[in-house]
Amino acid sequence: MTTNSSTRNSTNLSASHQAPGRAPVITGYGAVSAFGTGVDALWAGLAAGKPAGELWSPDDAEPAFFAAAVGDDNRPNRNIPRNLVHFLDRGSLLALDAALQAIDSAGLGAGAGDSRRFAVVDGLPYRAPGQPAIFVPYGHLVARALGIRGSAVSLAGAEASGALAVAAAARMVAQGDADVVVAGAGQGLQRPLLEHLQAQGAISAPARPFDAAHAGFVPAEGAAYLVIESEAHARDRGATAVARIAGLGETFDSVVEPLALSDAAEAGRAMQAALAAAGYLQNQVDLFVAGADGRQAYDFADGYGATRTFGRHAYFAGVTTIAGSAGQSLAAGGPLSLVAGLEAMRRQEVFPIAGFETAEKDLDLAYVKAARAERVDCVMVSAMGVGGSNLVTLLTR
Repeated sequence: MTTNSSTRNSTNLSASHQAPGRAPVITGYGAVSAFGTGVDALWAGLAAGKPAGELWSPDDAEPAFFAAAVGDDNRPNRNIPRNLVHFLDRGSLLALDAALQAIDSAGLGAGAGDSRRFAVVDGLPYRAPGQPAIFVPYGHLVARALGIRGSAVSLAGAEASGALAVAAAARMVAQGDADVVVAGAGQGLQRPLLEHLQAQGAISAPARPFDAAHAGFVPAEGAAYLVIESEAHARDRGATAVARIAGLGETFDSVVEPLALSDAAEAGRAMQAALAAAGYLQNQVDLFVAGADGRQAYDFADGYGATRTFGRHAYFAGVTTIAGSAGQSLAAGGPLSLVAGLEAMRRQEVFPIAGFETAEKDLDLAYVKAARAERVDCVMVSAMGVGGSNLVTLLTR
């Protein structure tokens, strides 16, 4: 093989390219973040635009780390049995909470369908090299709690794993492998992980995505899950489609180092693939929710990738990211960005990049600097993971 990278999948998921009724639509979603439990809490925090993070210790030992953790005063979802709460670690508790929110938001309850046609896809939480893996994937926990009897799939991909899970779920629905898929990821923070990120020089206080002074990210806890189902299944049960997943651009960079991110050429290629898959032009994108988190490599990849993709329209499509105010939730960052994009479409508002003041030279995009009302009908969301995983999702109303 002589190519530097490979496209794993560029998928058109619009109704015109699927079997009748198989187009994947989003009917519900839930989130837990450093702002608290619920999508409203997430949006309020993003709209406020305050930089994320404070000194925090995952085990009350020293040293503490600058992070955006879910507060100890956060109360678990009331639908999680009390006898189960005490057996769950932070990540699994956040994941189950967000998944239950998503199911409730979608109006799915007992008798909503054949459990054998329901599935779960989750992104594996980010772990430090040598850190013990989780014993049971969070997706298995979600599937057991919801009584799902179809596939339960877990995907790797570092920071992009949760976004990759949503993409895989959309394909499962489009291909007829499931009628409903609950997809997303949860991420807790542990001392070995924080020590690894600090040793890598990735942590900065505060994060300043896209700013000339960017020097790293604020690690965060969080979870987000989406309910993706076939258009026909949603229609038959009287559910409202919140949005459509119109196109996906997924690439794997086979030459990047295991702890490095892809460059702007690769990021731009994923963006272009998503647009081509959906049959959309650059000027049809209203908002770009980037995964950029304050690491120079990530900000440059997303920023220059957008410049390559959008051309002159790069100065008109709004550009924002959740990482400045919510932190970088690693595996859960992609799904949380998707939820933010969905809320932007639902509310017809955009949220600012916390910590942003001065753009990098030659990277002056249409950065969102304050919350405001704006027409948002099409949102592009990016996610990149160290080691070469890249995913761009195009959402439409």
